[in-house]
Amino acid sequence: MFHVKHIIKHTNISKESLNKLNSLLDIHQVRLTKYAEELMWWNTKINLVSRDVSRETVIEHIRHSLLIHQFIDVEKGGDIIDTGTGGGLPGIPLAICFPDINFVLNDIVSKKVMAVKQMAFKLGLKNVKTLVGSISEVPIKNEDLVITKHAFKIEDLISFIEKTEWNRIVFLKGGEEVLKEIDGVRCRLEINIIELDAVLKSDFYKGKAIVEVSKVHE
Repeated sequence: MFHVKHIIKHTNISKESLNKLNSLLDIHQVRLTKYAEELMWWNTKINLVSRDVSRETVIEHIRHSLLIHQFIDVEKGGDIIDTGTGGGLPGIPLAICFPDINFVLNDIVSKKVMAVKQMAFKLGLKNVKTLVGSISEVPIKNEDLVITKHAFKIEDLISFIEKTEWNRIVFLKGGEEVLKEIDGVRCRLEINIIELDAVLKSDFYKGKAIVEVSKVHE
């Protein structure tokens, strides 16, 4: 049964956020395109995204990842931890666009982390560190931001990191999944669901949302 102690807000993606996204895509086009090429090459060796994925879909995955920009505060400090990173999404596109922030890219599958490490090296990303293993073993500080793209249910990820000092998590997932995924969460949460398909009218974004989960300190 849904816990009424959780605070849930629904909004649509803003025009300001989309303008910023387009600016990031323009400014960092060369390296983002290079990443897309690297990801497609590695995907022929290791299953990082769908085997038959097109270049256009990879570019859309990068664009989708960069929508997390609105939750990044360069002045605040702290690392950004991308868990379940797979082929480096959303972490690598964000690391390209925010070179002054340190990113930790984590996955439990060692061969995926190896591919991500090689891609980051090839792209010259000095702000990326990779870690193999469970997210439960990754130290998370209060000022860090945890991000993930379709890798975890909300309740599961919170249970993995509940003994750390986590404060905020941003999920790229379907907005309709949220209520089913927080039923067993013990701590009080504030959840901001930003729907994407109302504004980004393409099949890729159908049912997709950005879900910001923050711990409410009482």
